[in-house]
Amino acid sequence: MFRERDVDEINELKREGLSIQAISNLTGYDRKTVRKYLLEPEARPVYGPRAAPGSKLAAFEAYLKERLKAGVWNGKLLVRVLRSRNYTGGYTILTDWLRPQRAAAGTAAVRRFETPPGK
Repeated sequence: MFRERDVDEINELKREGLSIQAISNLTGYDRKTVRKYLLEPEARPVYGPRAAPGSKLAAFEAYLKERLKAGVWNGKLLVRVLRSRNYTGGYTILTDWLRPQRAAAGTAAVRRFETPPGK
């Protein structure tokens, strides 16, 4: 991989009077690459983290939340309905999304308590 400091090294070797071919032999980069960075030092390579691709499920989240409010929690049923709506993802993507939703909705609405007989 070509690093930013390699451009500085190429420029320094050129200032020392070495030819493009000699710089190529010393650094191990192709002579055309060496020439490219000598002619355009501002064209340094910029590497960084890539953006995460969007989820296949993102377009259907509003619909899914609506179905969950209606009480439909069955993953097999939901994936079947989503596929009829042109969902191209898999069942596992859906269940990975459903798992935290179920955990958040798992709070009990009514607590049961026992009373002694006759009270």
